[in-house]
Amino acid sequence: MGSVFNPWKWKDIFLAYLLTNCSLYEVKEIERSLQSAFEGHDKANLMSSWTWYKYSTCFQNIHFYFIVKLMLSSIFSTLIIATNSVNLSFNYRDLSTASLRYLSSRQALADIANFRTEIARKLGLTENKWVAYGGSYGGSLAVWSRIKHPNLFAAAVGSSAPIQAKLNFYEYKEVIGRILSAHNSECPKAVKEAFAILVQMLKRPKYYSKLEKDFMLCEPIKINSPKDTAFLMVNMICIVHSFVRKQINKIIKGEQDELNIDNLCDNMTDTSLGSPYDRFTKIVHLFLKSKHMDCLSANYNDELEQLSNPSLDYLHIKYDRQWFYQCCTEFGFFETTDSKNQPFSGTPLRYFFQLCSDVFGPEFSRDLVAQGVKTTNKYYGGFNVNGSKIIFSNGSNDPWHRLGITKDISEDLPAVFIKGNTVLNSQRHTNRMKYIYRASDVYCHKRNYKVGSKEYGEGHCADVSEQDDTDSAELIEAREKIFQILQKWLKQ
Repeated sequence: MGSVFNPWKWKDIFLAYLLTNCSLYEVKEIERSLQSAFEGHDKANLMSSWTWYKYSTCFQNIHFYFIVKLMLSSIFSTLIIATNSVNLSFNYRDLSTASLRYLSSRQALADIANFRTEIARKLGLTENKWVAYGGSYGGSLAVWSRIKHPNLFAAAVGSSAPIQAKLNFYEYKEVIGRILSAHNSECPKAVKEAFAILVQMLKRPKYYSKLEKDFMLCEPIKINSPKDTAFLMVNMICIVHSFVRKQINKIIKGEQDELNIDNLCDNMTDTSLGSPYDRFTKIVHLFLKSKHMDCLSANYNDELEQLSNPSLDYLHIKYDRQWFYQCCTEFGFFETTDSKNQPFSGTPLRYFFQLCSDVFGPEFSRDLVAQGVKTTNKYYGGFNVNGSKIIFSNGSNDPWHRLGITKDISEDLPAVFIKGNTVLNSQRHTNRMKYIYRASDVYCHKRNYKVGSKEYGEGHCADVSEQDDTDSAELIEAREKIFQILQKWLKQ
């Protein structure tokens, strides 16, 4: 095997527009923060550091901070795009709906193109071939950068990149159901029955006190509309998700953790614990105990309050509002339970339409959200990729592969599809005494994990993680394949 292409390991780190609007002192402080974060392998929390917030004012006229690494060799230069919409920075000092109108993937592409042009000019790299390389949403931007700016980018790699916007992303839950079924065929059946019972109980006020006690709810149940029921069900679904994806943290931190798929399925299939409903109450208790939480939120207004907060105060900056805005205006990606081929219940598409309207205003109607998704696919092409020299990499059990390219389109549009069982990407929740579901975001995390004799293969953005001894042969081969394809293209 040749040298493995690993974009995260290069030392030359730049920040978009550093050289345009920041003083030398500010540049040095931000670069120091970047270097420290990358040496600590803490990319996920990189943007939350005080340094970034403290010097955000020097980033006028750009709505994203881009983590950019300029990789220089005799062959090519690579622009790494690891974006997250938390990194909003423009002439406004809040995240109000009026300010968020500047937040869009099209503006992101314009920023990427401008950065690539300016940095190439300033560093004398105008003759170099540039590759856009990104993961998750950053992967989508990398793909679209090559499609929309083929004169600026010689090639692109989109790792776990959703390229088809979709209102009703019911496939996400289908993949989770398949993961559970592969682990224990009876597990998703028990989960499905438990959720069906829970939905029926929520229709009858006489059961509310029992539900409040059984699930350790923070407040009395008040079902004033379907969205109240849906919010509680979303919380319950996310708890199941946690038992699947928490395997990641278990291995990374070297800690024993009760939140794993073995514990979930062992409990859900243990008939001695009572009905599937009774078994699921134990799962919820295990979750709250593991998270050191006193109770589970049952109040839709908790979610609304979190997503409606426009503050840019450092202590209150969250990823959720910005990403959810893009879901409501461009992408959809609403993870519903509308499919019959998955084990969950209670979160229909209309819940997310209502949430968009409640968070951003009544003008964010079902029609506006649907039109935004349609416009996105028309502008970028969706699954009908019109371009060349783009590599699409995905893991077979990463739910996001369902909105990506998993089969070769042509010789110049290859897919690297990494098969195997997968743990979902971990999502972060605040360490509060009350557990409240946060609107989902897309993050890249580590990849191949072993628990006992079970192997969980390639997950979200697996191929852009640093190689180590736990990597499967398939993952190592995928990285090498990507590298070899890029070498071939860039030598042409």
